[in-house]
Amino acid sequence: MSDPATLSAVCILASLVLYALFGGADFGGGVWDLLARGPRASERRRLVARAIGPVWETNHIWIIVAIVVLFTAFPGAFAVVCTALFVPLTIVLAGIVLRGAAFAFHAYRLHEERGTGRWGVVFASASLVTPVFLGIVFGAIRVQELTHTTNACGGLLEFLQLPRELIERRLQHDHVVEEQIDRPHCDRV
Repeated sequence: MSDPATLSAVCILASLVLYALFGGADFGGGVWDLLARGPRASERRRLVARAIGPVWETNHIWIIVAIVVLFTAFPGAFAVVCTALFVPLTIVLAGIVLRGAAFAFHAYRLHEERGTGRWGVVFASASLVTPVFLGIVFGAIRVQELTHTTNACGGLLEFLQLPRELIERRLQHDHVVEEQIDRPHCDRV
């Protein structure tokens, strides 16, 4: 366990788990803000702002730690991932920045009637888009064999093929498992 590469990998994993736990609550708050309707909508939005207001910025430290450790401990992997998944990573980064700015403007303008809707929509939209593209990035890293020549987003929107590829691989896996389960029954007859 004292191997530097292993310690770095554990640090990256721990940072990603902490980001998923703590940052996930913030993303959920953004979705809750988006779905707030009815006579108590403004009260719910203020509750979201009060709940995540003190900690929403600090939750991004975990993703920053993961990126810095990846960059310093595994520069080759960092280069491959950032090159192959440039478009979805850029969307994630833009989502995090827009979400933070929109939350700040939205939270401080909740007492005013004008201007809160626009920032609320940006905050909520970024809270939906960012985790989806983070999932696409993690799925691509998990499913695809990334190399220096891999371009997971060869076209501007080609990375959106990943969900289809994941479903196809899952169906192929299920088919192989079914064949393995059925085969012993056929051998007995």
